[in-house]
Amino acid sequence: MSPSGAIDTTPPDALHQLMAAGRHAEAFALANARDAAGTADAATCFYLGVLLAARGDTAAALHCYQRAVALAPDMAPAHANLALLHERHRDAAAAEHSHRTACRLDPASIPIRFNLANWLAASPHPDPQQEARALYLEILAREPQHLGAWNNLGTLLFETGYISAAQTAYRAAVTYHPEDGPAHVNLGNVLLHQNALADARAQFQQALSCGTPLAEAHRGLATCYAREGRELEATHHRALGFGQTPCLTLTHRGPGTPVPLLILASAQEGNVPWRFLIDRSLFHTTILATEYLDPGFPLPPHALIFNAIGDADRCAEALQRASDWVRTSQAPVLNAPERVLRTGRLAHARTLADIPGVRLPHMQHLTRDAIAALPDTPGCPDFPLLLRTPGYHGGQFFVRVEHPDALPAALDALPGKSLLVLEFLDGRDARGLFRKFRMMSIGGALYPIHLAIAPHWKVHYFSADMADSAAHRDEEATFLSDPAAHLGPRVLHTLGQLQERIGLDYVGMDFGLDAAGQVLLFEANATMVLQPPNDDPLWDYRRPALQRALEAARDLLRSRAQSRP
Repeated sequence: MSPSGAIDTTPPDALHQLMAAGRHAEAFALANARDAAGTADAATCFYLGVLLAARGDTAAALHCYQRAVALAPDMAPAHANLALLHERHRDAAAAEHSHRTACRLDPASIPIRFNLANWLAASPHPDPQQEARALYLEILAREPQHLGAWNNLGTLLFETGYISAAQTAYRAAVTYHPEDGPAHVNLGNVLLHQNALADARAQFQQALSCGTPLAEAHRGLATCYAREGRELEATHHRALGFGQTPCLTLTHRGPGTPVPLLILASAQEGNVPWRFLIDRSLFHTTILATEYLDPGFPLPPHALIFNAIGDADRCAEALQRASDWVRTSQAPVLNAPERVLRTGRLAHARTLADIPGVRLPHMQHLTRDAIAALPDTPGCPDFPLLLRTPGYHGGQFFVRVEHPDALPAALDALPGKSLLVLEFLDGRDARGLFRKFRMMSIGGALYPIHLAIAPHWKVHYFSADMADSAAHRDEEATFLSDPAAHLGPRVLHTLGQLQERIGLDYVGMDFGLDAAGQVLLFEANATMVLQPPNDDPLWDYRRPALQRALEAARDLLRSRAQSRP
């Protein structure tokens, strides 16, 4: 977010002129002299507050602003700056009162309304957020090129699930301010969230061309290149993005003292999409990119550790490092790293296959040469078979090979020195349709997330034809509203056994059903996203189930933090 700013609109006098000329030491001496002589008026108290705040003495500055408003109750800038200090001192009621008083006294001031909008946008509750959105739009109607309003509106929209609207706001920011690197990063991040890799990459590159080194732009480029299988470029930008800044923070936005939350993450993709799960009205969050920390790095203060590294195939090194750090802490841990290490695809093929009612594909991890030689190898798996580069999700670098002659072309299409070779599990119904159900296990309870139905084998929600089929949406709505009735008690019992065997606090399961009602487990890991649907009313039926799962995840973090020793 663009920051709120202290405000100065008082009429000129000698003190004001010194301030305007940037002669702050002389201004400070004059203000103190007036104060010592007992001649300090409201403007003097105001400027003394500005100067003390700039020096970091916020307690003394707050006192000066309070004196200013006592002497001149209609001085809007003093109320506005007082509000910012109340925010800093976490006095929510006083901050809101001062913000609203300033707006009432000077309703035409865009900076004052911008500060109020930022205060409201930081609220975890929907009503203040709605008011903040309206204020940003009002500011933009009056000042269409207001960079802070476009950026902060985009952030508010993104964090409340309005992804396409956030993109529109960020795009306006870069249109009006093409020289602003952070605005390009914001737009790049929302495009990356939508997996528009070429467009996202262009925005991150534009951010770097603005002349300011931005670690976040390098991190975005690393993700773009990694998703494209260009690991050399990804590694280069990962080092630039995390090498100097392996420790990031997500600031607390609520009243009172925050609870310190520590997130252990990988600098690579393969993390739990955690940002939507954090209650910022409760937590001040520190995120550590484990691969770029020295082994002896002392963990920052924390009441809860959330291990967000979720991909055991891609992030084994990060998980091992995280496990070492967790052992140095007495705090509760969500998704213990040593348990996540046991959730790789091959590991699950060994550890979950004996659960009654479950079918997992037979799979092998083979070199390219071994795969090329498969047709001439005794015991070659049946075709069609599936090839996949480990560590990728969303169907990326995952192909079906219909016959041996198609192997060379398939190998050329996939990155990596070795690949997974998987048995193809055919779960088509009588009409030739494939289904993929997603359930999340959160704190030991199961939550339905989606049902995707498609005529092709690689079923993902974004590529299924759900928008075009009312019948498919009706079937999904039935699953979301009552998964026990839709799946039946036997399937639900099987999912419960899988959940217990996997043993994670937060994990997703993607599965189909065969004709005999067995669970075809496609994958189970912690990286599955709880992404709200876009704001099209067509998807209103999906929102309650997603919201229940999101609230369950947020409640899980809150309750574990409160259970600390």
